[in-house]
Amino acid sequence: MRRLTPDGVRDFRLDVVGRTDTVEGYAIYTEVTESKRRQRRLQRQNERLEKFVSVVSHDLRSPLSVARGNLELAIEEYDDPRLADAADAVDRMNVLIEDLLTLAREGEHVTEVEPVDLAAVAEDCWDGLGTEAATLAVDTAPEIEGDRSRVRQLLSNLLRNAVEHSSTSSRPEADDAVEHGSTSPPSQAQEDAGSDNASEPSVANAPEDAVEHGSTGRGSPAHGDAGEHDGRHVTVTVGALADGFHVSDDGHGIPDDEHDRVFESGWTTAREGTGLGLSIVAEIVEAHGWEIRATESPDGGARFEVTGVESADG
Repeated sequence: MRRLTPDGVRDFRLDVVGRTDTVEGYAIYTEVTESKRRQRRLQRQNERLEKFVSVVSHDLRSPLSVARGNLELAIEEYDDPRLADAADAVDRMNVLIEDLLTLAREGEHVTEVEPVDLAAVAEDCWDGLGTEAATLAVDTAPEIEGDRSRVRQLLSNLLRNAVEHSSTSSRPEADDAVEHGSTSPPSQAQEDAGSDNASEPSVANAPEDAVEHGSTGRGSPAHGDAGEHDGRHVTVTVGALADGFHVSDDGHGIPDDEHDRVFESGWTTAREGTGLGLSIVAEIVEAHGWEIRATESPDGGARFEVTGVESADG
């Protein structure tokens, strides 16, 4: 309730204590002005976020689709490299929009969980990746309690991250130490961003910023098979921890001074990435009440450990 006090109108919680057989009792007021103020501020922020998501998902995508269609027609009629550059820019904007929507969606607190077989989900994501130059090991992957669609998004980002940053073409050069750009053709990003299944993407259509380790940029002649580094296959492992799970690889790894920064929104040195891939992973982890850290795998590659996870076996 709200009451007028010498300091103005304040919020209070009222508890009435007394016996049920009498009208007498005690009225206990506890001031909750600051907590109510924070609650109202959070509600306003959520309302603004919902409006933002609505604008992004419709009002921005629609004109971008028109622009992309007209550019495709112009490319067929005119041989001008500037048109291709414009089409690439439109595709990148669609990727960024999709990532922003995912980031907003994944930040919501998880209220309902179910048993999730990490091995099965990881294998499904891996099939969509379609690489023969890497191997997935899930023999020790646990069954956990979580939101299935968000866990799928988390694994999609981490598996693509592990494969792409371990490829020969993704060896960090100079200051390119954090994020890959996609090697997909321009039209693929458009198709992925507009997919009806965007809420639960596979690794195959995961946003290009889901890869956060080293880039030579789109169109580099050095691109090779994803998952192959230094002429050998890469192994990516999804395994169990005492209170969670890990995704590890035997690739190039992450520089020690970047371990605490890879989850920051927008953190990237790549020319093509948006810097939201691992940030989305961190949002999913936080929404579940878990914790995540980036470290080095026993084989010298990258290792992401998710802890505080409840096992489905109890």
